[in-house]
Amino acid sequence: MTRSKSAVQKAYTPNQEIIDLWPDITGKEINGLGETEAGRPRPVFWRADGTIAHTEALDYFYNQNKDNQRIIEARKRYEETSAIPVSDIAAEALEKSTVNWSAEVKSKALELGAEDVGICEYREEWTFEDRPVPKGKYVVVMAFAHDYPRLSAAPDEETYLEIMEQYLRAGNTSKHLANWIQEQGHFAAAKTGPHTEDVLMIPAAIEAGLGELGKHGSMIHRKLGANFRLSMVLTDLPLVADAPDIFGADDFCIRCQVCSNACPPKAIFSEKVMVRGEVKWFVDFDLCLPYFMDNKTCGICLAVCPWSRPGIADNLVVKMARRRAKKETEVSSV
Repeated sequence: MTRSKSAVQKAYTPNQEIIDLWPDITGKEINGLGETEAGRPRPVFWRADGTIAHTEALDYFYNQNKDNQRIIEARKRYEETSAIPVSDIAAEALEKSTVNWSAEVKSKALELGAEDVGICEYREEWTFEDRPVPKGKYVVVMAFAHDYPRLSAAPDEETYLEIMEQYLRAGNTSKHLANWIQEQGHFAAAKTGPHTEDVLMIPAAIEAGLGELGKHGSMIHRKLGANFRLSMVLTDLPLVADAPDIFGADDFCIRCQVCSNACPPKAIFSEKVMVRGEVKWFVDFDLCLPYFMDNKTCGICLAVCPWSRPGIADNLVVKMARRRAKKETEVSSV
């Protein structure tokens, strides 16, 4: 189901310069809106090698801040992540139980700066269709919290810098964790955002138990809300997969309209829709991104999400647990 007519009428209109840069194909088409068959994702944005239809739009976004010294310095720090040397795989692989390795990997990830970490087996369908499936049976997914006041300033330069800071922290942690695993004699490769190039992180993070998909198209963590970024490490280290964490965020989103009402371009669908064979929450890329570009950043939906507000998530988890228990009691008594 598409957004209501009233929502479409109120939708944000981008400036003409952005309209002129837009390709003939829409983001909705690329993302697979309405496709009933399952398939691998297709890249829309955040790929700088010229292989996406929205390359000119991406260039426009980056050029907006080409003279902003604070952002220039932040980008330089971010680029330092890619320059971190990759450790060789040790000649002799250390052998430990899957339980012990899992505990050590999680402990190391937290030591290196992650706020939370989960493990799952990697799935081929999380790989962009124009890229080969990466090596590694398991994926270690990590969450990195934003400074809430800085995120809440969105859309603002402080928000942009905060997001870059967390991408930097996430990238550095994944690089160092991958190096640590290789030094134990096992393959590992870091995947950092937003330029992951070949994989989707959110489906892996959900499978690894870091949260549920929210109506705003980002994840909701049981403690961090939507106030975080991701990075991950693919590895052949023998690990134990975690289970998805279903704590009620999806049920909450069905009734909540906070992010939908707060979104200036009205890009957030009010109901789930079919996307590449799966019914899920969906955000209209062709409305969201132009507003993001016009304002040089965004993140409003993440900041206003009730789960993101400090001190609120724990209470919401309890509330949703009570709601599920009540529903189960009503069903069993019928």
